Amino acid sequence: MRLDYKTQLYKYLVSDTLSCLLAWVFYCLLLQSGFHNPWPVDVQVLRMNELLWYGLPLVWVFWMLLFALSGYYNREELLFKSRLTEFVVTLSSVIVGTTILFLYLLIVKPDPLFVNLYERSFFWLFALFFSLVYSLRLMITNRMSKRISERKVGFSTLVLGTGNRADKFSSDVERLHKSLGYDIRGYVTVPKREARKVDERMVVGSIEEVEELIDRLEVDVVVIAVDGITEPEVYHYMHVLCKKGVKIQVLPTNYQLLTGAVRMNTIYGIPMVDLTAVHMTGFQKNVKRLFDVVVSLVMLIVLIPVYLFFLLLIREKPIYRQERIGLHGKPFIMYKFRTMRLDAEAHGPCLAQEDDSRVTPWGGFMRKYRLDELPQFYNVLRGDMSLVGPRPERSFFIGQIVKQAPYYYMLSNVRPGLTSWGMVKYGTATTLDQLIERADYDLLYLENMSLSIDIKIAIYTVKTIVTGEGL
Repeated sequence: MRLDYKTQLYKYLVSDTLSCLLAWVFYCLLLQSGFHNPWPVDVQVLRMNELLWYGLPLVWVFWMLLFALSGYYNREELLFKSRLTEFVVTLSSVIVGTTILFLYLLIVKPDPLFVNLYERSFFWLFALFFSLVYSLRLMITNRMSKRISERKVGFSTLVLGTGNRADKFSSDVERLHKSLGYDIRGYVTVPKREARKVDERMVVGSIEEVEELIDRLEVDVVVIAVDGITEPEVYHYMHVLCKKGVKIQVLPTNYQLLTGAVRMNTIYGIPMVDLTAVHMTGFQKNVKRLFDVVVSLVMLIVLIPVYLFFLLLIREKPIYRQERIGLHGKPFIMYKFRTMRLDAEAHGPCLAQEDDSRVTPWGGFMRKYRLDELPQFYNVLRGDMSLVGPRPERSFFIGQIVKQAPYYYMLSNVRPGLTSWGMVKYGTATTLDQLIERADYDLLYLENMSLSIDIKIAIYTVKTIVTGEGL
């Protein structure tokens, strides 16, 4: 049976709701009794407890938003979790939540009992919320882990390859005393000479049919286990698969084992390289997206006069719409202020050059200060892009880039950005070689993603705009 994300999410949402409501009720009862034995409860006094009844819905909303921001409900973190990670995330989020709630009560609701016994207040506030939230979460997680280890549920898995490596992977999965959750739904043939080793009845199709197979079999994980596979082939398969938003893993080579590219999540697991892993915590991912939404919304409002000025200035088709490739290789329409003549690409796609004759006088000014990119705050708000991330390219140029640098497909693991490490370190690319060189910086960003890196890139981007170092 497939482990369903929505079902698990509802379980955790219900358990966290019950935990938060019960913890708040118990805390208010303890506060009412001066942190002595609250039993028996004085019902009449309880009915008059405004802190309990008015605070109940507000406290629930506060904690659920905090838990969502912590990344606990993210699909990746919820399904592919470990008990240690769950403990750390729960502990840290409850410490932060308790501190905020305690300070709020101290300032806004200075109850005499609360102020005089603030040490006990903080202790019981933390103890009740952490013990109830974590214990119920742990029960659900333990049950899920037990069902996975007993092979009652798992992650619907598709294996690319039908040869020795694919057969060894399936043998290793079956031989483990405790299941890792790989529920192999079938094997996919690839245009490569492999001695057929897997069960013929489990071969479900070819690589040309893989997108349809992923939908039909509701696949969560794709394992690349092709005999004699080369690095460019891995990236090619990744490009085919990443559009479906599934977890892509590949059996490692000895070189990858030696260089530390393999990350182990369990002691008794099978060594795998996760090609779709983004090295940010769920909390950082959510904060990054929240920051994108807030900043882009503010900028769209603040820059209304600037937008109106450029719309009147350019007049004829001021907004330029262009298809770019975004997250998971999916195309989207990117918006810019038009800086070139209307017939600029009459003979096909062409990269911008220094002193480009196609650029209008005002277009050169806007490009120098990156003002032509301002409409992309709308793309950020929509979720097509992020404030910081690899710059999106057109399919035409990507097709040329990957012939020389097939690893470029790795950049589709994250949302493209309004600015990027490549733009800061290298600048605007005017040739294919420069695009590839700039992509190397963006790959470095991918391996070192963090909120602090994003802030540094944003600061350097502002410096670039102010000094007019754009093309």
